[in-house]
Amino acid sequence: MNDDLMDELADFCVATTTERLPRDVVGKAKLCLTDFLSAALTPSAEARIALRALGNPGADLGALPLFWTAAPTAAYLTSIPAAATGRTDTHVESSSHPGMVLFPALLALAEQTQASGGRVLSAAVVGYEVMCRLGSAMITPDVAAVFRPTGVLGPVAAAAACAHLLALDEAGTRAALGMAANAACGLNHWARAATQEHVLHSAMAARTGVESALLAAAGLTASGGAVDGEAGLLAAFGARDRARLLAGRTPFAIRDIVHKPAPACIYVQGPCQLAEEIVRRHSPDPARVDSIVVELAEHAVRYPGCDNSGPIADVVAAQLSVQFSVASVLVAGGILDRNWRNPADAGTNRLAARTRLAADPELSARFPARNGSRVRVLLDDGRVLAAEQDSFPSMTADEIVRRFRRAADPVYGRAGSEAILASIDRLDRTSSATGLLHALQPR
Repeated sequence: MNDDLMDELADFCVATTTERLPRDVVGKAKLCLTDFLSAALTPSAEARIALRALGNPGADLGALPLFWTAAPTAAYLTSIPAAATGRTDTHVESSSHPGMVLFPALLALAEQTQASGGRVLSAAVVGYEVMCRLGSAMITPDVAAVFRPTGVLGPVAAAAACAHLLALDEAGTRAALGMAANAACGLNHWARAATQEHVLHSAMAARTGVESALLAAAGLTASGGAVDGEAGLLAAFGARDRARLLAGRTPFAIRDIVHKPAPACIYVQGPCQLAEEIVRRHSPDPARVDSIVVELAEHAVRYPGCDNSGPIADVVAAQLSVQFSVASVLVAGGILDRNWRNPADAGTNRLAARTRLAADPELSARFPARNGSRVRVLLDDGRVLAAEQDSFPSMTADEIVRRFRRAADPVYGRAGSEAILASIDRLDRTSSATGLLHALQPR
C-alpha cells in the first residue's frame, strides 16, 4: 500500500476487477444495487417535480429515467426518487449515503457505453471505497453540522466509479477526481428548515461523476491535487493529516454499509428498533406515557434535525427527528412506512414533545465502530420500560429483497420484478449489463 491515501485510492480505481474481488464483496454490491432500486422505484413529490421541470413530464413516475435522456441528466433524475425515500444505504462513520449517488451514475453510463455487468459491480465497489474512505477522513460532527456529507463526498466517489467503468488509466482517473472535487457541495440547513433540496445533493453528485469521467476520457485535464493538494478538498476540510493516517486500511469499505428499515435518518433507526421491541414486549398504552429518554452517541444527537421534539409539521422534519420517530413507533405499534407520512399526527407529536435526547459518553466512545442506543419509557404509574442495543442491526438480505418486490411489483409486475432480481444475481457473470438494463425498461 502507498503512504498517500489518494495514490492508494487511484491505484484501487485502476487495478480492481470483479475477478479479484472477494465473493462476499461482490454479493454486497449486488445487495446494495437491489436496495437502491427499491428506493428509486418509489414515487415521490420530489421526483414528480424534477421530471416535470427537467425531464419528460409524460414519463411514468415509477420507471427509471435511464433510457430517454443523456447520461448526466439520467443520473441526476434517477437519484432524486431514491433520495426522497429517506431509506437509502448508509456508511455510518461518514453519515453518507453512497448508493443513491453511485448507482444512478453507473446505470446511466452503462446504458450508453455497453459496459459489462462485472464492470458495473467493480465500479460500484470502487465508488463505495472512495466515498467511505474520504468520509472517514473528512467528516466530523462539526463538519456534518454545516455540510451534507453525501453532497461533499459524492462527486469524487461517483467520478471514481465512472472512471473505472470507462477503464480510464491512472492519469485519466486523477483528472476525473480533480474535476469532481471542484463540485463538492451540499449544505445541511435543509435539515433545520425541513425543506426538500437535500434530494439534489446526491443528484448533483451523480451527474458530476458522469460528466467528470466523460470529460477526462475526452482529454480534459484537471489537477490531481484538487483532492489532496495544499489547496484541495482535503485541505479545505482540515483533513489532510487524517487522510494520511487512513492510508493502508484494509480495503472494501462496502462491507461497512448498513441498510435502514425505517424511511428516515440513520440515527433514528436504532431507537425505532428499541421502541418496537418495547411495544412487542410490553404493549404500552401511548396515552399513559409520561416521558421518554433516548440515549445516543454525541454525533447522532448533534446531527442537524435529529434533536427536534416538535411540533413536527412536514415529512422531512419527521424523517430526521429522533423524538418523532420513536413516538411514531409507540403510537403505531411498529416500524411502518406510514408512520412518517402524517407528521402532524396529534398523538405522535404529543409523545415527541415528551421525549428527550441525551448524549451518552459510553455510546459516544464506541461510535462509529458501534452505533448503539438506549430507550427508556416512563409510564404514569412509575413503571419504566427500557431497551438497549450495542449497535444498529442492518436489514438482512431477505428483508431487502422483500422490500424490493414491494416497490417493483407495482411497476413491473411480479414476473418483471423477478427478472430484475435474476439479472442482478448473474451480473458478475455477464459480458454486458444489457440484460439488467432491458429488465429495468418500463413496461
